[in-house]
Amino acid sequence: MKSIRRRLTSVLVAGIGVLGVGAGTAVYYSYRAGLMAGFESELQTLCRQVRTAGSPGGGGGPRRGGPWRSFEPDSMAALGPGIYWQVREDEGDTLHRSDNLAADLPWPDGERAELAVLDDGTRVMAAAHRFGMGRGMQMEVCVARPFDEVEAKLARLFWILVATGGGLMVLTGLGVRFAVGAGLAPLRRIAGEVDRIDADSLDERFGERDLPEELRPIVERLNSLMERMGRSFARERRFSADLAHEMRTPVAEARAIAEGAVKWPEEGGPDAWRDVVASMERMENVVHSMLQLARIERERPGDAAGSFPLAPLVGELWADHRARADARRVTLRMEPTGDIVLKGDRAWWAHLLGNLLGNAAEYADEGGSVEVSGGDGRTVLAVRNPASDLDPATVDKLFDRFWRADEARGESAHCGLGLSLARACAEAMGYRLEASLEPDRQLEIRVVRPN
Repeated sequence: MKSIRRRLTSVLVAGIGVLGVGAGTAVYYSYRAGLMAGFESELQTLCRQVRTAGSPGGGGGPRRGGPWRSFEPDSMAALGPGIYWQVREDEGDTLHRSDNLAADLPWPDGERAELAVLDDGTRVMAAAHRFGMGRGMQMEVCVARPFDEVEAKLARLFWILVATGGGLMVLTGLGVRFAVGAGLAPLRRIAGEVDRIDADSLDERFGERDLPEELRPIVERLNSLMERMGRSFARERRFSADLAHEMRTPVAEARAIAEGAVKWPEEGGPDAWRDVVASMERMENVVHSMLQLARIERERPGDAAGSFPLAPLVGELWADHRARADARRVTLRMEPTGDIVLKGDRAWWAHLLGNLLGNAAEYADEGGSVEVSGGDGRTVLAVRNPASDLDPATVDKLFDRFWRADEARGESAHCGLGLSLARACAEAMGYRLEASLEPDRQLEIRVVRPN
């Protein structure tokens, strides 16, 4: 593929070349038309000079000794060298002709000048006039002049135009190449900045100063891309660090128990093995949640056009968390949801709602109530639960991977990926999750449609 510089240079030079050829052609033919008109006017003048050179003779017309039977030599010499002329009667008989003319002139049709070739091969332009009135009293005068002078002028103009046009094309090509190169300099600067970007420089931004207006949208989008990439890399680094932290604790616990059992076999037993199993379950829970999150971010739900009621799905999902909810005396309350119908893939909705309900059953205030309600406008549905221990400043962190409020960590088997999974499911289906802490310390998580 050609470079932008070559393509622009080729198009501009070709366009200017076409305009130059058109302009040169117009100049050439305008000059030629002027020369031809001047040449023809000069021939018409010569015809009148030849006519006035006739000496008056006896009356009765040409055949009876009338005018134009003789010519004054001095007057004919005044026509100039290289002029061919001929005088004939209206019946075609030649009366006089110039000494340099060996044969009759090619007589033009009408009074317009025409190009002709003499018997000796000389290219001339000839013009003719008819003078006199009445039969036998008319005379025709034809004057011709070599055309080589006009051809020489036209040839000289042609080569001047060719040389000038060629020089202008060369200068235009150089000028266009320089101008295009200067115009593309910001692109080269941006390319150099892109080449220097690596994982450690994602916090840098492309300079927008002195940029052409056409490149500003591109640079703005590149800066936006850099910002998103920076957030993504920071999230991945944080994810890796959190994963290492989450896996380190159960691994350390399991190793300590195993080392104690090896060192003091008599102190081992079912309790030690149960602790090992618990540590393994925590690690398995983390790995399972990570695999789910990776699958959700990689896949997308099918284009399911079906619909299903919300209430039965909520009842099924709450049954999976009832044991934990009952232990914490957390109850479920549904707003009138019998008329609410969800559209899309039921399995993905189950995954989304299951994580929201599981988070509420685990972290709602003890003895509290989890409320599921339908929405209106942008909101599809909402899950509310009391969260008196939640800090309003940390609401935005709820969807971060592995994040849990310190008061909620304890011995929970949850690994802090539930709401991250719920958010990934919502985004995969084209929705968003929004969270807010109401003044009455009620945490509300909403599934909303994007703007």
